[in-house]
Amino acid sequence: MASDKEPKLWLTILKLALGAAAIAGLVWLLLWYAANYGGESMTPPLKPKADWGIVHDSPIRSNR
Repeated sequence: MASDKEPKLWLTILKLALGAAAIAGLVWLLLWYAANYGGESMTPPLKPKADWGIVHDSPIRSNR
């Protein structure tokens, strides 16, 4: 006969599944909050100007 001190397997699996769902939900909530209410400090980086640097240089060396 199984002792009463050991937790049932289905109860342990249920607790693990609920814990994983709670952690995933909190991560989703934090990411959603950061995306919607992050403020002005989370702006995307500026696009570089096309006429600056080596943007239009060919990677193939010319033989002049």
